[in-house]
Amino acid sequence: MIRLVGSAGFEPATFAVSGRRPNQASPTLRSVLDDEPLRHRQSYSVSSFLMKMKSVTITLLAIAITGLATLTPTHAALPGLNVYARTDRPTYAPGDTGTLFITVRNQGTNAFTIKNITVTYPWKLFVTDHWDGNFTTVLSNVQALAAGQTYNTQYTFTVPSDGRASNIFGGTITIGIGTAEPSPQGTTSPGSASIQYSLATYQPLSLATSVLPIVEIVLLGIAVVMLALVFMGIGKLSKK
Repeated sequence: MIRLVGSAGFEPATFAVSGRRPNQASPTLRSVLDDEPLRHRQSYSVSSFLMKMKSVTITLLAIAITGLATLTPTHAALPGLNVYARTDRPTYAPGDTGTLFITVRNQGTNAFTIKNITVTYPWKLFVTDHWDGNFTTVLSNVQALAAGQTYNTQYTFTVPSDGRASNIFGGTITIGIGTAEPSPQGTTSPGSASIQYSLATYQPLSLATSVLPIVEIVLLGIAVVMLALVFMGIGKLSKK
């Protein structure tokens, strides 16, 4: 402790001087760390490692999301393109044949071109060595629709009888209209139609249909007995 006496008009000042010699260098970060307990240094290392790993994870996640968004194609509906679809009957039993009617209408202000039409029925399934229940038709004559114009087409189908069309609630026929717009890749606009299945009905036997076979069998039996009696009577008469 050093006490300095001030000059006239100033109060005396007291200064605390450390025990470090004048020619002694200031402590470095390394010396401070060396003086710290081991557990403190370990906590510093773990915290630093976790912070670095967190930063790397966030960076990789951002890169993956960006790449996925870039590579995944988008299939947004084309503005103004409306799809109307229906079937020719309200219900179908397994094995029935029907017709799907599709109408594409341009209710927008810009023209578009139809390239292909994809139809997927609710009984789509991989059967043996191929997919059954869906198809894509590429239009040989590309249909260009101006504002207010429509395009109509139809496709026949057969409801399978192998159990794929057994849902009592029916199903949905999915339709995709592929267009050349917007360029350069185009897009696919969705549409759909509902289809209902009619289940096989049980026909109970009526009294007439259930008794008639029995009556026929009884009459046939009586006829056989009578013929046997006649034959036996003829045999007796021949012996006399």
